[in-house]
Amino acid sequence: MPLPKPKALFEPEVTSFADIAVLLIIFFILTTTFVVPAGNKLDIPSASTDPAASQQKQLSVDLAGSEIRFGPAKRTMSLDELRAALLEREFKKKPADQRIVIVNSAPDVPYGIYFEVVMAITNADGVLALIEDEGKTPR
Repeated sequence: MPLPKPKALFEPEVTSFADIAVLLIIFFILTTTFVVPAGNKLDIPSASTDPAASQQKQLSVDLAGSEIRFGPAKRTMSLDELRAALLEREFKKKPADQRIVIVNSAPDVPYGIYFEVVMAITNADGVLALIEDEGKTPR
């Protein structure tokens, strides 16, 4: 019995695949848009263990729900009143250790209010200090 003829091996043309791959890479590089995130830079102060500094009265903003309380008297105010009160402090003329505003936020504070308060402090040239309960952050 005669031996069967070997089948011809099928070899697809792949020489143009490299050209197509390079063209696709160039296309995706040229059509990709790079988005630069916008925002304000926040300077968060480091903690101090100096007992004299801890006895000093610091400004504070307490956030609970949609309520904003400001200053040592914990007076409830609107966001616009808070902005005006912060601008009255003229933080730009004070040294950095007297520009600190402590933000104490409860876990039920909506993120929009939290963000607006942080931006009000930053725009008034205050230095932001955050107090955060363990495992609890604003929504």
